[in-house]
Amino acid sequence: MLALVLAGLPVIAAADEQEPQSLPDPDEIEASVPPAANDTIVVEGTRIRGQLFVEEKPIAEFDEADIASFGASSIADVIAAIEPATGSGARGGRGGGRPVFLINGIRVSSWREFRSYPPEAIRKVEVFPEETAQRFGYSPDQRVVNILLKPDFRSVTAEVEYEGPESGGFTRNEQELTFLRIGEKGRFNINVDIEDSSLLTEAERGLTVANGAPGEAAFRSLRPDTMSAEGTINYARAFQESGLSLSLNGTVNHSESRSLSGLSSDGIVPLERRSDIDTVSVGGTVSRPLGDWNAVLTNNSVFTDSRTEIDSFDGSGFDVANNRTWRLDNALTLTGYPISLPAGDVSVTVDYGLDWVRLASDDTRTDLETELTRRRFNGGTNLSIPISERGGHWGAIGGVSLNFSSGFEDLSDFGTLANWSAGINWRPTDTLGFSATRIWREVAPGLASLGDPRIDEFNVPVFDYASGKTVLATLITGGNPDLAEETQADWKFTGNWELPFWENARFQVDYGINRSRDVTATPGFSAAFEEAFPDRVTRDFTGDLLAIDRRPLTLYETRSRIVSFGLNARGQIGKPPERPERGERGRGGPPAAAGRSGRSGGGFDPARMEAMRETFCKTPEGEMPDLSGVPEMFRSRLLDENGNPDPEKVAAARARFCGEDAERRSEEFAAMRTAICADPPQLDGLPEQVLARLRGENGEIDPEKVKTMRARMCSASADGEGQQSGERRGGGGFGRMFGGNSNDTRPRYFLSLNHNIALENEVLLAEGGPLFDQLAGDVLQGGAISEHTSRLEAGLFWQGYGLRLSGRYTGEATLLGGDTPGSSDLFFGDLATFDMRLFANLGEIFKKDEGWMKGLRLAFVVDNVFDAQREVLDENGEVPDAFAPERIDPVGRYFGIDIRKAF
Repeated sequence: MLALVLAGLPVIAAADEQEPQSLPDPDEIEASVPPAANDTIVVEGTRIRGQLFVEEKPIAEFDEADIASFGASSIADVIAAIEPATGSGARGGRGGGRPVFLINGIRVSSWREFRSYPPEAIRKVEVFPEETAQRFGYSPDQRVVNILLKPDFRSVTAEVEYEGPESGGFTRNEQELTFLRIGEKGRFNINVDIEDSSLLTEAERGLTVANGAPGEAAFRSLRPDTMSAEGTINYARAFQESGLSLSLNGTVNHSESRSLSGLSSDGIVPLERRSDIDTVSVGGTVSRPLGDWNAVLTNNSVFTDSRTEIDSFDGSGFDVANNRTWRLDNALTLTGYPISLPAGDVSVTVDYGLDWVRLASDDTRTDLETELTRRRFNGGTNLSIPISERGGHWGAIGGVSLNFSSGFEDLSDFGTLANWSAGINWRPTDTLGFSATRIWREVAPGLASLGDPRIDEFNVPVFDYASGKTVLATLITGGNPDLAEETQADWKFTGNWELPFWENARFQVDYGINRSRDVTATPGFSAAFEEAFPDRVTRDFTGDLLAIDRRPLTLYETRSRIVSFGLNARGQIGKPPERPERGERGRGGPPAAAGRSGRSGGGFDPARMEAMRETFCKTPEGEMPDLSGVPEMFRSRLLDENGNPDPEKVAAARARFCGEDAERRSEEFAAMRTAICADPPQLDGLPEQVLARLRGENGEIDPEKVKTMRARMCSASADGEGQQSGERRGGGGFGRMFGGNSNDTRPRYFLSLNHNIALENEVLLAEGGPLFDQLAGDVLQGGAISEHTSRLEAGLFWQGYGLRLSGRYTGEATLLGGDTPGSSDLFFGDLATFDMRLFANLGEIFKKDEGWMKGLRLAFVVDNVFDAQREVLDENGEVPDAFAPERIDPVGRYFGIDIRKAF
């Protein structure tokens, strides 16, 4: 109905001619716009700004309604809810686990820049495979999550959480306050978060150790006493005239922890370990067009100061380990499409980086201070070359594209390292895609692995495989300056299928072959570890275990093969309600009731039209009005081909709203609306072009056409009552002008499931040397390795009530104990745990748009619903003290309540 004002009376009359199809939803318009012929990353037409169009099919997509069903409190919670889709299982832990994040299609400086944003600010989330990461200057080890924000949003949220285990012993509480404002020209965010968790001791779980002192369990902690406080500020600004965008962020964090390690050697003094960590982080992103290229510059700077106090084993005092780290990361990414081929444009990404890291550590147990500095300069190029296009050049073979990348790293302490990758993408149909990628690179160990200070943790319960008993030993952690550079040579194969029998469902299969030489690893304690590195295990002359050195070491070669299956689906349960047929809107009730049914039920609202008119007319001449509150369907008509406001189009709209004839046209339209909405309608004074639209084939006024026009023009109340708070925040107050199917109250669901199967996991200790099969129990890295692991996230949302279910599964595993007399193997049972979150949006349930219930949500959390615990048995069928269920998982079933209020 916005066209009524913009185009004058003839267009008002033409509204009846368009009756068979109501005004489309803006998101439906955007979804209908096909990608460009070259499938490049572009922003055009009325599609969602910042959306990616690339060769790789998305693994998962989630819209506003899906995200509302998560019951999340922040973007960090949203990412946790879709973790099965964002994890890179087939890559075997490459890339650090966390995906690459984009905001509106633009690379960001760090995770902290947006993690505290409320989920209501999200318009859509897209998840892409690892190959897409290369377009933004990353290696193909991490999946890409593109978060599309609403163009206009404002909220203040406060949240309080209180949680604790069913068995008692400790509690956790958290308070968080968040402010976010998003407008046409930028966004501003402030977040404050305070979290505290109390101590849990072995005595509170009834645990003892055979060779421990009497009553010592009360002085050994299973969980430390922790506290953290963090403040974050984020600012982003878009300069529409130049296309420049700028974002700045800063975070200050202070955390403390205290843990207990039993009693001193004389059995009198409790041994504590206390740590304080202060972190200051700042970062920024600058993005702007440079001719036919787009440039993104990011900076992330972090300073961390940690102090750990460790009580001496003889009770005489304490030692201090200090660690200070300075880190500056800078990256420049240039993206362009300089070459045109018959199947599309060649995408080129050039990235450069200059990083600087300094680590300084000292320990009162030694006179040696460690200072390590690393300067890293890196560069790389990625080419995406379209070979064929479905429906176009060589379309008979489907869509085919090739991907090549190469790069280098020059490190001040390791010299020059190289990397390259090559891949092919094939889409035989619109719903089916395949890819194959070869990845080779050299990787240097991190400075922390090289130079962290040594820390001794006393009286840690450890199962000694040689004796088959649980003993108290000292664990040694820290850095190792003798680590070597690692060489990785991997293959990755992927299939992605949009299921034809399940709407909005995608099935993904990944197969990874990962080979590495000179691998940096943090070892676990096992018979295989002691056999391979006997100097890392200390025993007394009787063979009793005293200490384990778990500082990083270099493994000659590792081999792994993994197949990963993923299923991501979303939608609504049941059949959609029938839409009113032509002429039925208005039967059986007054026009207002008719206007509230179906997608076109919003009708015309003069108050909202007046609000839009003020947006243009109250802005001083020569300045750009704030278009963030204007409905997307109309706002898109005011943008140029680059997605920026077009001054000429905006000027024309201003003239229509605010010109000399605007008031006259407004009065004429108000008079016409009054005549049509009168009971009975007063048609005699209507313009002839309007009456012509109301006449039937016989030339007489058609009552059905009159009812249709009344439904369109008279349905909304003049004072704008009934507008939802979510629409005010997200759509600037104009959401109902374009209608919405309020009769569709079907439950909404989402499902994200991932299952990994480890086919191979081996360690070769030396060339021609012993081979350790970690799946068979000869484990050198970490604990027991399971062949099967799964991750589930699912949810159901209906009329303000929500349920979210999280599940994890870990299969059976074995740790071999060696051939020493008295040794014992360990057998780990499988474990399936489920966490449940029940929440209720009280404002929606009780239909309260005002007062204290508005924006109020209550959530009830139950983790490990079935109190599942992993069973670990030795060869005698007994549970070793070190693997008692309460020691492995001292929390068990866990309850919590979460109260969140949005203002």
